[in-house]
Amino acid sequence: MCQPVRFAEGLNKLWKQQKPILLEVGPGQTLSSLALQCLETERVADKVVLPSLRDAFNQQSDLAFLLNTLGQLWLSGVEVDWLGFYTDERRHRIPLPTYPFERQRYWIEPAKSEQPASTELVLEKKPDIADWFYVPVWKRSVPPVPFEVDGLVEQKSCWLLFVDECGIGSQIAQRLANRNQDVISVKVGEQFSQLSESEYTINPRSQDDYIALIKDLRFRDKLPKTIVHLWSVELDEQGRSQIEFFEQAQHLGFYSLLFLTQAIGKQVITDSLQLWVLAQGMQAIESTDVLYPEKATLLGLCNVIPQEYTNITCRSIDIVLPQPKSQQEEKLIDQITKELTAPSSDLTVAYRGNYRLLQDFESVRLDDSASRQTQLRQGGVYLITGGLGKLGLMLAKHLAQSVQAKLVLIGRSGLPAKEEWSQWQVTHDRHERVSNRIKKVQELEELGAEVLVISADVADEPQMQAVITHTEARFGKIHGVIHAAGVVEKESYSAISETGYSECELHFQPKVYGVYTLEKVLRGRELDYCLLISSVSTILGGLGFAAYSSANIFLDAFAHKQNQLNDNNWCSTDWFLVDVPEDVTEAFQRILSKSALSQIVISQIDLKTQINKWIKRQSLLDKKEENESDKAKSSLYQRPNLRNVFVAPSSETEQRIAKRYQKLLGIEQVGIHDSFFNLGGNSLIGTQMISQLRQDFNVEIPISVLFEAPTVAELALTFEKIMIEKLESLTEEEAEELVSDISSK
Repeated sequence: MCQPVRFAEGLNKLWKQQKPILLEVGPGQTLSSLALQCLETERVADKVVLPSLRDAFNQQSDLAFLLNTLGQLWLSGVEVDWLGFYTDERRHRIPLPTYPFERQRYWIEPAKSEQPASTELVLEKKPDIADWFYVPVWKRSVPPVPFEVDGLVEQKSCWLLFVDECGIGSQIAQRLANRNQDVISVKVGEQFSQLSESEYTINPRSQDDYIALIKDLRFRDKLPKTIVHLWSVELDEQGRSQIEFFEQAQHLGFYSLLFLTQAIGKQVITDSLQLWVLAQGMQAIESTDVLYPEKATLLGLCNVIPQEYTNITCRSIDIVLPQPKSQQEEKLIDQITKELTAPSSDLTVAYRGNYRLLQDFESVRLDDSASRQTQLRQGGVYLITGGLGKLGLMLAKHLAQSVQAKLVLIGRSGLPAKEEWSQWQVTHDRHERVSNRIKKVQELEELGAEVLVISADVADEPQMQAVITHTEARFGKIHGVIHAAGVVEKESYSAISETGYSECELHFQPKVYGVYTLEKVLRGRELDYCLLISSVSTILGGLGFAAYSSANIFLDAFAHKQNQLNDNNWCSTDWFLVDVPEDVTEAFQRILSKSALSQIVISQIDLKTQINKWIKRQSLLDKKEENESDKAKSSLYQRPNLRNVFVAPSSETEQRIAKRYQKLLGIEQVGIHDSFFNLGGNSLIGTQMISQLRQDFNVEIPISVLFEAPTVAELALTFEKIMIEKLESLTEEEAEELVSDISSK
């Protein structure tokens, strides 16, 4: 428990000594995938690695999947206790014709890889909880060196600028045009319209307008190599309510960038594309900065877009607007133009005066002495939104154990009246959700806590005002608040291509509107702390996490802003892979000892390693180089010992997909019923494959398709269905052009 896991090393040691059959016991299939990648005898035919439970995208029943795994274990030679399996069941023996088992033996031993076992995906938990904490910092950096003017002229390309109303974008466009670049500007308008050869207007709220824009640029052979989005520059909250400002900021910022990305995907633009996002007030850098949490949601998309569209690189620049036509404005335009035209791998940049700053995350050590300097009060009154959720109940238990707190647990569904609990538990299964929550609340009371459970929507101001009134009437002054409300069901996450207003509002309601409401109903009350439960997706993004990540980034920025305006008692906590209850409560205790922190990240795994993999995409680059090296050596591996029979691809679609499987996974033969994940694939490699398949077939497909249809045959059917639907929507000339384009590839 106190040392690194060393998963790959341990697995290879076990394999060399015993050649075991590996069975993953428990939810998920992560360890199975890791094992397939980490073994030195990688992709050897006699390797058997089996999960016991299906993944979230597999539609067959849990029982059918489990029985299938049991059957595969038996086929692999594992002795099964059939008497135990059939206890209390009557069976009749029916003789069947015999058939050959496929326990094949080859006298030529397969060549072993000369490469050491891959440790790319080995997740090492830091043994000391004191080392799990990080804070965001900004460090000065040397300004990038742009291409020489002559060099830029030689590299003429097309630029697309969504220009702001204060003139920053127009001045940048003019400077680029002066360097002989092909610059097209897009302004906010009522509808899609081409004003001139180099100027358009679109309605920010219309998805169709973005599609029409990209489609027209493609028709004119003006597809951009670089897009600069500046519609969030100068937007401020003067004269608007919080809700009105948030909604306007999303239409010009978050939703605009979302619809633009979807339009790019629909036109299947697979060439490398640079996407820049500029705004002021997205980032909390200096204490004097005017911060707009409403704009910070853009940063969530900047993290997730490149993960789902691997040909797109997203970068953000945070600025402070100087006076118009001033020397400072001229300097800022010069800084931005150099940033846009210089080769650089920096993704999150800010400019303050003469300085260029880069975001980083520094480790802060919170040792056990910190946990003794707690802000918790004996018998204190603590309100928890999302209080009936997993994390909310964990923290409530800690408050009950440590200070016998008076707890107010707020949930959307609430619980039956207390006098009905006994009858409910008698008439319902003890594992049913409400029964389980009743039991958890009873455990809190047994620990000495007084518990009040209230059903309320945290985003509904009248309901929350009633909660505060009821709490103060029952318990007196509120000492602390934990905002843990949020939607965590798998169904609430969706790929960018499938994300719209309803999917985003699902996360914005509890996170954004909820914290607005919470701040308003608590205004004027002196709290020891207000702790916001956020997620490390604010830093690492995640497939399908565009809306979720953006909503949580808002929480981080909101805490920074509140501490600028008030008494430094707000803190946003970004959690990652912390689910042993003792670890959660210990981390919580240590966080409460640092009241001056506006944002803190809790990660059991080294955060910078994860940033390098998920945001800087070093793993994908390394994998690409490895694949190119393998191709040069012509060293493909044998097909693993899968339980399905090998069936060779027959149609052209199946052959193209199988070829991609072979190249990315290094498999010599891939059958149409072979699952991408059973062959050793994972979501990180999957993003690269989906990007290549988009280019091969010239169609837009979400990354989620790979999870829903992981075999070659299933993917082929999906592609053919998409192609038919697309062809039906095209004119005869467009259809012929599409078919010709695909055939040429």
